[in-house]
Amino acid sequence: MEITTALILVFALGLGFVLGRTFPGTKTTPVANPEAISHIYIQGLNYLLNERNDEAIEIFLDALQQHPETVDILLALGRLFRRRGELERALRVHQYLFEQKALSPSVRESILFEIAQDYLKAGILDRAESMLRELLAARPQHLEGLAALAELYELEGDWEQAIGVRERLFAAGQLEQKAIIAMLYCELAEQALAQAKLERAGDYLAAARKQDRSSPRAVVVAGTIAYRQQRWLVAAQTWATLLEGEAKVIILVVLDLLLAALRQCGDVPEARRISARLKEVCRSPLGVDRLANALLHGEGKQAAAAFLLSVIQLAPELSAIQTLLKMDGGDPAPLLYPALVQAVRALPVTPPLFSCQVCGYQSPQHYWRCPSCRRWGTFAGVGSL
Repeated sequence: MEITTALILVFALGLGFVLGRTFPGTKTTPVANPEAISHIYIQGLNYLLNERNDEAIEIFLDALQQHPETVDILLALGRLFRRRGELERALRVHQYLFEQKALSPSVRESILFEIAQDYLKAGILDRAESMLRELLAARPQHLEGLAALAELYELEGDWEQAIGVRERLFAAGQLEQKAIIAMLYCELAEQALAQAKLERAGDYLAAARKQDRSSPRAVVVAGTIAYRQQRWLVAAQTWATLLEGEAKVIILVVLDLLLAALRQCGDVPEARRISARLKEVCRSPLGVDRLANALLHGEGKQAAAAFLLSVIQLAPELSAIQTLLKMDGGDPAPLLYPALVQAVRALPVTPPLFSCQVCGYQSPQHYWRCPSCRRWGTFAGVGSL
């Protein structure tokens, strides 16, 4: 089991620490009475394996009083409790360590970071922020601490503070932060749009583009600003640029608005071109399903059915056929042989999903930030658009 393996690793670390200090030929200072430390770790491991965690903690903390060099093992023990969701025990271990007087600055920083992580995991964000600020006051370039503080501000929706922290990470050499900073400016732009502050939204959009000129989210925001200004063709043209880039699937985020803008444009050549291109590009199960449903609700059953029939005629797709049959509702005029119609109706179809390209998290909804691994800009459609 995973937890048992982790416990054995903690035990192995402890014994390895002892051996490293006592093995002939090593340059480290021998530890007094290594057999006693071995006994402590064996006893502590037995308690852990028998789920007597509080007794295990007492054993390990008592060991620290006699053998201060075991602090790294106790840090690992606290991390193990945190991974198991035993946050009170993790905090107890880490806070006890922090109260020790004879700690080097680097060890104290490590403990501060672990306490902050414990509070973050527990959702006690104010205390986590306090710990991280104390850590960064002592060591401003602590990159893990900066990353954790940025994540904390993002959890709180404090986008401006998060931008400030990520700018520090960028200054420390993390070039990938620019794309994330652009995302955060887009968050601010969308907040401004929700408050009908179009000029402020435009300022945030400009800041986002300064950070990442290729940001697909900035394209979404730019089109939304034009849409709110009732510049229908500009909005449609802006969003349509997504169809020509690598992030084609992002068009699904604004699909209903795009179709509404095209309807407002009327029968003009550019609007017809964008509509045709949209239907040409949307060929995956995800794209076909979303566009068919958007057409159904925006333009009616006939428009949606015409699109699905064009897809089926070009390259028969079972998912497209089933979407068409589902849309019809009753007994349709057979589009295919009756037996095939019935067979297709019975076929299971995997629901169309977006997927995180980092951790694999899947959802029928698009997220700018993955809810699972919390990375920015990693969501794409399963397959092409």
